[in-house]
Amino acid sequence: MKDDKKVTLEDYRGIIKDGDILVHLTRDQKAMILKTYDYGLNELTEIDEMLLSAVIRQLKAAIDQ
Repeated sequence: MKDDKKVTLEDYRGIIKDGDILVHLTRDQKAMILKTYDYGLNELTEIDEMLLSAVIRQLKAAIDQ
């Protein structure tokens, strides 16, 4: 049977350490973050989404260390 429990932030808090992280972003990645903030996720093109996903992957890798 499938578990329909909603995943929350609390589910993740126990698996991360406190502290700062450092990531290096390209100019395009920085621009994508600003565009996403200004216009929202629904306005992203497929290429925009791929670039934003790359930023999120970098952040995840830095958090997982």
